[in-house]
Amino acid sequence: MKYFPLVWAALRRKPVRTWVTFLSVTVAFSLFGLMIGLNATMALMEKRAHGDRIWTLPRFDMNGFPIAVAHRVAKLPGVKNVTVMYYLPGYVTDPKNRTAIFFLDDEYGRIFPDWGPTLEQWDIVRHDRTAIIMSRIQAEAFHKKVGDTFTVISETARADGSKTWTFKVAGIGAEVSQNPGGYIIGNYDYYDKSLPLADQGKISEVDLLAADPAQVHALAERIDKVFANSGSPTRSQPERTIYSIDNNYGGMDVKTVTREIAVAGLLMILFLTANVIAQSVRERRAEFATLKTFGFSDASVIALVAVEAALPCLAGAVCGVGLAAWLAQQLPGLMPPTFGIPTPTMSPAVFLWAQLSACAMALASTVLPALRLRRMDIASALSGRA
Repeated sequence: MKYFPLVWAALRRKPVRTWVTFLSVTVAFSLFGLMIGLNATMALMEKRAHGDRIWTLPRFDMNGFPIAVAHRVAKLPGVKNVTVMYYLPGYVTDPKNRTAIFFLDDEYGRIFPDWGPTLEQWDIVRHDRTAIIMSRIQAEAFHKKVGDTFTVISETARADGSKTWTFKVAGIGAEVSQNPGGYIIGNYDYYDKSLPLADQGKISEVDLLAADPAQVHALAERIDKVFANSGSPTRSQPERTIYSIDNNYGGMDVKTVTREIAVAGLLMILFLTANVIAQSVRERRAEFATLKTFGFSDASVIALVAVEAALPCLAGAVCGVGLAAWLAQQLPGLMPPTFGIPTPTMSPAVFLWAQLSACAMALASTVLPALRLRRMDIASALSGRA
């Protein structure tokens, strides 16, 4: 601590440069925190995925397939239970206010008891055909409460030719990490019977429980083989495969992408601090030579430089991750309700990684200046010839 005044004087020597360095490090570590936090959230989603659930979707035609596919899947060996879902996109009042309703059958709540609504809320949807359950995110986005009506305008026409779908908000369900965009669920049978007769009997997805979790991959392959040469080819995946951190968002390796972005931010910090420290040492060679004549060892002088580099890095890391934590809390309100990007998790591990990275960057940025200081000719530096 007795050498702190020397470090403080060095930082105050060029206050603008010090502040620019600190702010740049803060921005870089806010990006670092968001990326590592998103990575942590994805890992949590993968951990919470059920090992006995399989999702079956159309392989090519995203407009859905006949409900007969679900009936046939239910009869396959190894299938314990099956549920169906139809996805109705639309908008509320203005085309910019995009939303979607998931129409589910009676079995969905039993197969997905961990997906937000309580069993009592699932029962409301089963018995009240015009009822919907909204997550808190969706309810806040559209300013709805229990008892309000919710009207969606969709390209899908009803049997009477109208494209307006009106429902009653019967409950506000809890959020679920697996569905960060929130949800609105309704009664599939009501939706199906509201369509023209020629359009009835279509679904967007079949979800099922496997009797043996160890056989989910084999069962998924068996389902796809059954429908491979049919008019409704399928693409089946175990839930844990879908939520795998290296297979999220259309097969993109989220873990690799987030780490690469985080590393890019760290390299920016390294480049910045290394240049700043190198320039600071060049400008103060006579000062360092004077310290050596007063008895400071090479290790002491290098330690002063390392601390000078570490202070802006460590302070920037703390402020940057703090800023990232604040931004993470604001993201749900800034993004559209159907955006679906999960909120980064600012766990203690994120703060720890930020501090360790800041220390590593500070040490790395002092390597070349340290070598120059060790090889410095004191007489030349004092005379101003170096």
